[in-house]
Amino acid sequence: MYAKEMKSLAEKTGNKKYLRRAWYSLGTKERLRSHMEAALNAFFKSAELAKELKNLLAEGESYLAIADMYSNAGNHNTSTDYYTKAITVLRQSKDSNSLASALLNLGDEMRKAKKYDSAELYTVQAKEIFERLDNATGKAYGLGNLGMIYASTGKQEQAKKNLQEAIVILEQHEDYNAICDYLLSMADIYRDKQQMPAAVQYALASLQYSKQYGIREQAADGSLKLSALYEQTGNSREALRFYKQHVALRDSINNLQTVQQMADLRTNFEVSQKQAEVDIISQKEKDQKKVSVLLTIILGMALIISAILVINTRHRKKAYAILNLQKKATEEQQTKAENALSELQAAQKQLIYSAKMASLGEVTSGIAHEIQNPLNFVNNFSELSIEMMEELKEAVPDKLSEAEKSNIETLTKDLASNLQRIYDHGKRADSIVKSMLQHSRSSTGHQEPTDLNTLVEESLKLSYHGARAKDKTFIASITTEFDQQIGQIKLVPQDISRALLNLFNNAFYAVNQQNKKGVPGFKPLVQAITKRSPDKITITIRDNGTGVPADISDKIFQPFFTTKPTGEGTGLGLSLTFEIIKAHNGELKVHSEEGKFTEFVIELPLRA
Repeated sequence: MYAKEMKSLAEKTGNKKYLRRAWYSLGTKERLRSHMEAALNAFFKSAELAKELKNLLAEGESYLAIADMYSNAGNHNTSTDYYTKAITVLRQSKDSNSLASALLNLGDEMRKAKKYDSAELYTVQAKEIFERLDNATGKAYGLGNLGMIYASTGKQEQAKKNLQEAIVILEQHEDYNAICDYLLSMADIYRDKQQMPAAVQYALASLQYSKQYGIREQAADGSLKLSALYEQTGNSREALRFYKQHVALRDSINNLQTVQQMADLRTNFEVSQKQAEVDIISQKEKDQKKVSVLLTIILGMALIISAILVINTRHRKKAYAILNLQKKATEEQQTKAENALSELQAAQKQLIYSAKMASLGEVTSGIAHEIQNPLNFVNNFSELSIEMMEELKEAVPDKLSEAEKSNIETLTKDLASNLQRIYDHGKRADSIVKSMLQHSRSSTGHQEPTDLNTLVEESLKLSYHGARAKDKTFIASITTEFDQQIGQIKLVPQDISRALLNLFNNAFYAVNQQNKKGVPGFKPLVQAITKRSPDKITITIRDNGTGVPADISDKIFQPFFTTKPTGEGTGLGLSLTFEIIKAHNGELKVHSEEGKFTEFVIELPLRA
């Protein structure tokens, strides 16, 4: 009621500040009532007004609310886009609390997408911010979300500890929305342990809270979980009863019409934003046209006056000669100025890149120093403990009964398995630190004449030998097509070599993965092509591997984004390659068709 009254007053007085707040409050109310279309419409209006008012905090919070809406509707690609927008804007606003909320929710989206490394990274960042702000409920969200990530990755005890601690904190603050999710995650933990009664009790507790406090989204999830648990225990009647509840709740929140309307609202919002940008550009063009007309008139008058002066002078030929000389001198000066400006801009970009790499080098050096020693202890002592467990099994006294021996063998086997996991994950962490160090090695940033064809060929061979070293059975065909007119061009050879190695490594990995699928007639092939045109050099790296899915092609250059299985990549290669090419004033493009080919194209200007 108060929000509607505020909206009415703001519209009458033309007060956009309070109109934005009214729309945001109305969106929150409609969302709590599960009126998805009305809520989303209100949040889009709030975001549009916040952007117009240049209120970064309000704009970021609106994007966060929009992302939450799409997440609950199951549209995770769109929700991820808006969470990323919210984080970008909120970092500029310097509002740590809202930024932490956006990071936390993006981490939960990554968990739902089974990208657990990214999920853990964003969630830990959010938890650290909440702890720094002494925000108890925020800290509880961080603990609970980490617990759900741990439960999904097999770390059951750590997951249970985190979830229980989060639930206790949130009960003190009467925040039952998140409690419902965490209780369902506890149900999953006990289900995996085959302790079905306990799993059912946690799921029932979640459903009871959600119904008691009218949280329909969690009620739908709780009903579905109970249906699955009862089905697993053979109680078909209860399974069917709870599944009917789930369908009714789900349809009341997200029917097909609502989903379509939500998609239409997003399209309308983004079109309106683009139209606003077009209007600004059009106005600028009109202003520029006015200035051009005025300049043309002034120039015309100047030419008339000049003509009169030239006609009336006795030394017309001499005046023309002088004017021609001045024109040539001006053109030469302008050309020199343009060349100098181009070189200065290139140097500035190279300096910025060098500074970024130096900063990254300092950070990773600090990481190596702080983490490497504890990692060494973890790896060494876990390996030593595994050997000691083997000695302990051999030293079991013969006086023990068979049952006691069996119990001891079971315990030692479990301990050895746990120690092996610690050792494997320690090695993985060690690999990540070393990979970051390798990618952040400082370069001189000094450009020098380099034989590009030789550099490409050396990088190709080095990458292939590396792939063969990892997998002795791997064999691929390599073809090259080098333009001999390229010769030497100025670039930073260490950096370009690093970029080429990243691209070739990805190509060999892709064809190897495709080869393992056993497709009849498939032969792994990697091609390297160089070509010179009047204004640029083009390097094309093509493979016939697994390809890049269309829905992630715009994300592959983001830091820490990877499609490789956990432990096989850090997601830094392509982002670093992109930065290197950008620092050389060039472009990196990708063309791909999933399951058929991938083609990376590097374009370097001849005046890099």
